[in-house]
Amino acid sequence: MKKENRLKKRKQFNWIFKNGKTIKEKDVVIVYTSSYGNDYKVGFSVTKKVGKAVVRNKVKRRLKAITTKYRNNIMPKHTMIFVARPSIVETKFEDIENQIIVLLKKANLYKEI
Repeated sequence: MKKENRLKKRKQFNWIFKNGKTIKEKDVVIVYTSSYGNDYKVGFSVTKKVGKAVVRNKVKRRLKAITTKYRNNIMPKHTMIFVARPSIVETKFEDIENQIIVLLKKANLYKEI
């Protein structure tokens, strides 16, 4: 994932959580808003409820891999945060991938290529 496509600042996360729309699936939640840039921006939130640091980093790596794989299918001019629920630890990669695609389609952020 490109550096310019990442959300890093706490201020950005707080603004999106405050002003964004939320859609939920079993293991992943998406919070999204429209933005002014020409590309999309993605952030990941994995709380300590999910597990220790090694587990949280594994979940973040999985989420990053999925968003990188579908980067051409994500609509530009949007900012989104993927929030992992504790049940994501036992979920298979393919199931997480399907849930993210469903979330993006529900939010009208996914375009078929």
